[in-house]
Amino acid sequence: MTRRLLFVLSLLMISACAGRVLQYDRADELLKNDEFEKIVDIKEVPVEPPPEPVIKVQPKPEEPTGKKAKAKVKAAPPKSKKEVTKPMGPRQPTLEDSVGFEGRRPKVDPFRVGEKVTLNISYFNIVAGTIDIEVKPFVEVNGQKAYHFEITGKSNSFFSKIYAVDDKAVTYLQYDDLVPLNLQISIKESKQLAETRTLFDWKAMRGSYWQKQVTKEKGERSKKLDWDLLPFSQNVISAAYYMRVFSYEPGKTLAFRVADEGKNITFKGEVLRREKLQTEIGTLDTIVMRPIVTVDGVFKPVGDIMVWLTDDDRKFVVRIESKIKIGTVIGKIKALEKGRD
Repeated sequence: MTRRLLFVLSLLMISACAGRVLQYDRADELLKNDEFEKIVDIKEVPVEPPPEPVIKVQPKPEEPTGKKAKAKVKAAPPKSKKEVTKPMGPRQPTLEDSVGFEGRRPKVDPFRVGEKVTLNISYFNIVAGTIDIEVKPFVEVNGQKAYHFEITGKSNSFFSKIYAVDDKAVTYLQYDDLVPLNLQISIKESKQLAETRTLFDWKAMRGSYWQKQVTKEKGERSKKLDWDLLPFSQNVISAAYYMRVFSYEPGKTLAFRVADEGKNITFKGEVLRREKLQTEIGTLDTIVMRPIVTVDGVFKPVGDIMVWLTDDDRKFVVRIESKIKIGTVIGKIKALEKGRD
């Protein structure tokens, strides 16, 4: 799986170019990561039913008599329209746009539990498979409330005869500060099996990365590395969701940090235009964005990639185009479940 495509919205997890998923007798043993599992404690947050409405009947006030009836009742002074709030200062980090935010939280949360976007992934005008982009129920990661984001990519039965793909990525985003806590990517493809884990320790400002991999050509390989994180960095999967918290206007350039496999990356998105997009689910008002990437301050071309998001508060990803060496990979919206309010 191409990490360039995985980073640029983490969505095109269908590789282009035989047979079924690679079979390996020791796969379960090799890909297990006890060190990571000991550090990370994940618990589902129980969904509480809404409280029953309580209807209070106010007693009818007694009519004043005698002297009380002549007494004037002083009205309470009107409340000030100005709310006394503690000044929050500029939004952090300063490279990020502050429009539509209160501190680190967006004024309108674009995410809903149960939402699911399904994209058909085509190559040379042939549908190769699908990508599902989902928001799962909230969890607690080491005691911190977090969003649960999951992206899966699968090749269809036809394309699997050429190259089989069954990939899954899961990440958890801390609710208050919107920073990733960890990342797990499981890769099952014709030529490789792999598991990667990334841990984000925001107290120590350190990232840790583990990779275990089996390939036909090189057999078993593993890698572990640590590096210094920059504040408020996303990962390659949370980036696909995090870009939805911003306000988009043509001519704007949005930016945020991404930490990936020992590298500190700056993601920038040029907002190009508004466009009415004809899709399988109807005509959609969209915003078109082009990603730009710099790694440790150096510009790195990511190819000719375009992303379409719905032009509303939710900003669902509904189309992606990525030109590669031979041809263009296109993701088109197939189905949309908006989740529960």
